[in-house]
Amino acid sequence: MKRIIVILLLALGIGYAQAQDDGLQTVIVAGNQEAELAYNKGIENFKKKKLDEAVRFFTEAISYKVDFAKAYFNRASAKSELGDLAGAMADYDKVIELEPSNGNAHFSRAMLLLTDRKYDEAFADLLLAQTKGMKDAKIPYYMGVVKFQLVDYTLASEYFSDAIAQKADYAYAFNDRASAYRMLKEYDKAIADYQMAIEIMSDKAIFYNNLGSAYRKKEDYKAAILAYTKAIELDTNYFLAYNNRGSAKFESEDYEGALSDFDKAIELKADYAYAYNNKGTVLFKMENYQESVVVLDKAIELNPNYGYAYVNRGNSKEYLLDFKGACLDWQKAIDLGVKEAEKFMKSCN
Repeated sequence: MKRIIVILLLALGIGYAQAQDDGLQTVIVAGNQEAELAYNKGIENFKKKKLDEAVRFFTEAISYKVDFAKAYFNRASAKSELGDLAGAMADYDKVIELEPSNGNAHFSRAMLLLTDRKYDEAFADLLLAQTKGMKDAKIPYYMGVVKFQLVDYTLASEYFSDAIAQKADYAYAFNDRASAYRMLKEYDKAIADYQMAIEIMSDKAIFYNNLGSAYRKKEDYKAAILAYTKAIELDTNYFLAYNNRGSAKFESEDYEGALSDFDKAIELKADYAYAYNNKGTVLFKMENYQESVVVLDKAIELNPNYGYAYVNRGNSKEYLLDFKGACLDWQKAIDLGVKEAEKFMKSCN
């Protein structure tokens, strides 16, 4: 029997969904000046999450005092929360123009650039925030995030270490350093760091999910399943953890358990092509080739460029004696860059 090629999605593992501080910069009203009164109304509304009103009052403050840097800064924060990233960027630019030494403005602009995947520009702003006097563990942490996204995992781990040196209980830095170690195949270090992140912040499902993925890399499927199960207990809608636990069960040859988890992942996220591919792979292993093809059809419908789904569908078609269909699928996989399919094509000549 041909070896089935399986691609089972792992969590990326980097958990920087850590919100920056609200960044509010407050002032004391001096002499009931109109600009400052409007500004403080903006602060009041911002704290109440009345963001449109906050923007309106900060704008009013700026109309009275065109060089009011704090009003620009806080208007940028409100615009950012409202999803007006371009407007927020323009306001942070203005703060930096008015106050070139404002490290907080550089840091906040870096967060927007990071959101926009402008990693080199974000890193430059983080450096400026640091050189202009901002001292905070978040700076090396986000430098690590940038380097992780740029696939420089060694340097990323070093920046995460710098963040931990400044803040010993920085759970996200431990989690993300672990993910960098995982990408570097230093699995024991990764496991130790994920465990440290959990010790500091035990209610984060993503930490357990990532720990499970590190255990999977070491082929300790029992420990992986336990970690994924804990992630699911913390977040019952965590479709990725169901998918990953299904993968660990598949690798443990618990095909019924794997099928159940992939079905749950699909129930929670009906457009999750990876779970359909994985379910199709389980059905192949259970010799249910006809249903495997149907499920893999869905994976390909959701993601027409999913090369491994074509490989797996081709394998199922071969066992259904649809040799032409199998060869077409394997060729498509090759066209999409899946070199492993080339050995299957030998039987098509």
